[in-house]
Amino acid sequence: MRMFLKEEIRRMEAAAAEQGVSMEALMENAGRALAEEAALRLRPLRGKFAAILCGKGNNGGDGFVCARYLQEQGVHCTVILAQGLPHTQLAATAFDRLPETVTVVDASASRREAEEAISRADVLFDCVFGFSFRGELPEDVAELLAFAGTQRGLKLAADLPSGAECDTGRAGPETFRADVTVAFTGAKPAHASYPAKAYCGDVVIRPVGVPRELTEMGGARCFETDAPRAALPLKQPDAQANKGDMGKLLLVCGSEGMAGACIMAARAALRSGAGLVRVAIPKNLYPIVAPALPECIFTLYDPFSPEEPLREALGWATACLAGCGLGNLADRACPILLAHCHVPLVLDADGLNFLARNPDALERVQAPLVLTPHPGEMARLCQDAIAEIQADRLGAALEKARETGAVVALKGAATVIADPEGVCGINPTGNPGMAKGGSGDVLAGIIASLLAQGITPFDAAVTGAYVHGLAGDLCAKRLGERALLPTDLIEALPAAYRRLTAAR
Repeated sequence: MRMFLKEEIRRMEAAAAEQGVSMEALMENAGRALAEEAALRLRPLRGKFAAILCGKGNNGGDGFVCARYLQEQGVHCTVILAQGLPHTQLAATAFDRLPETVTVVDASASRREAEEAISRADVLFDCVFGFSFRGELPEDVAELLAFAGTQRGLKLAADLPSGAECDTGRAGPETFRADVTVAFTGAKPAHASYPAKAYCGDVVIRPVGVPRELTEMGGARCFETDAPRAALPLKQPDAQANKGDMGKLLLVCGSEGMAGACIMAARAALRSGAGLVRVAIPKNLYPIVAPALPECIFTLYDPFSPEEPLREALGWATACLAGCGLGNLADRACPILLAHCHVPLVLDADGLNFLARNPDALERVQAPLVLTPHPGEMARLCQDAIAEIQADRLGAALEKARETGAVVALKGAATVIADPEGVCGINPTGNPGMAKGGSGDVLAGIIASLLAQGITPFDAAVTGAYVHGLAGDLCAKRLGERALLPTDLIEALPAAYRRLTAAR
């Protein structure tokens, strides 16, 4: 599903105006859409109490229109001016058209009256800020929104909950907590990306008058992955294909005490279709790893002199994964891989930690690169706090992709996949039961396997994240989230890929 950035919405609205669709018509349709959504969810609506929190801009104008429609349906409406009287001509015109039976309360002058109206409301509308919001909520507005978000009534947000940033998904704790968000024209990145997603509730998309041909032209830079999009790169193999045609993946993973990471990544890669998987490990790990991976071939190396065997293995591979459980061996293996790898390379875990310690190492890289950090690893790569990364996951992923020239898959709830050109995918699958050590190794193995089969780095990361989360969701249905293990994800991959094949 395509997502529209703030500048894309403005551009579409301007183009719609050139085609004769006035901003007044868009506002009228938006306000009516809010009232209609309330009528669908709260029956009968007649006789109910509604509180509509309105800002000073055009989002407030949407609220004034909504109040007019609700009043016509027999709803007792109170409009709460959260920022005083409207400051735009459009919103002022909508305000002037309010029926006299609508109660208007200025929150700054009558805070108690505003809170009483909010407390008794059966349905509460947030029309304070829209998609153009950025930064921090004014203190008085933040307090009002936080109070409103705790009330029992049905809570609807106009386009975005106030306090959520459209393009970044940033949202502070005072952001309005909606049960339903009515998204005008199309979805926005904040609807799908945390932390804003947690405040949106159900997201309902309602057209408000922008011509369809304009919406089909926009939304190319950001999307939420769906099953058809995830399935698109998964081509049916040629009937005469052999194992060499299905991709040759090299794993440089595992070290003493962390052999399990290597095993999980390799098994996930095998389940994802790689024809040959070669595992490069220190010699002393072979008795541990080999019995768990009978389908794999092995390159054994001396931890103190790994260059020759690793370079030979790189010459064989069509893709490489490095870092899962690599531990301190990363300091010896990663310089070799970064200098000599010419096939797509996935860096995970200790490979990313090596980059954080040696940021200049990327200057020598010639291979297409995929980075798969969790928030802690991303914080180390960016020399930032985890809280700052999590506050703007989209921005962090896009900035690191631009800086490094790599595809970046920032893991976590709603994994973000960004490419250096500014295209961004948001993954909707997965659940909290996957938040266990080893899940990332499984994801890295999936992505690397798809790369080895010739899928582009961005598509491999998008599809890999989707199928990884889908496998987790299938496991959660069968086992429950609490009992789910990363190894269960691997066993669920066949069912997940069957679902994607059916979605093509």
